Amino acid sequence: MNDPAQLRNRLHTKRVRYAILVLVSLITNICVAFGLYQIGLSESIAFAVALSVAFILNFSGCRWYVFLSTQVPLGIQFIQYAITNGSFRFLEYVSLLFLSTLGFGTYHTRVLLVLATSFVMKFFVYRRFVFHNRK
Repeated sequence: MNDPAQLRNRLHTKRVRYAILVLVSLITNICVAFGLYQIGLSESIAFAVALSVAFILNFSGCRWYVFLSTQVPLGIQFIQYAITNGSFRFLEYVSLLFLSTLGFGTYHTRVLLVLATSFVMKFFVYRRFVFHNRK
């Protein structure tokens, strides 16, 4: 596994899989957030529910699809993910509320900006700290 070309290929594959998961998660998150907002829920409630749905989708996708990280016991990895993801979700939520307070763009723009920024940061954090396989 010390072959640099093989390592680059594995990293590239993870990035492609993560990009696919991001698209599925983003579409799910946006549909839930916008749908709930359209039926009359407040911005904050709609976004909170959407983040909760994305939580389960993203854990499953990262563990079994993106990082293929099944050497770490499910319970331990779920706790690590929950702490890391919970921190990200809290920051996303606070960021959305902060941007709303500033009057930055529309609700739709704020949601897209917050989620896009977070998704990029999560790849590196998850790969390094949560979904690494034991050597």
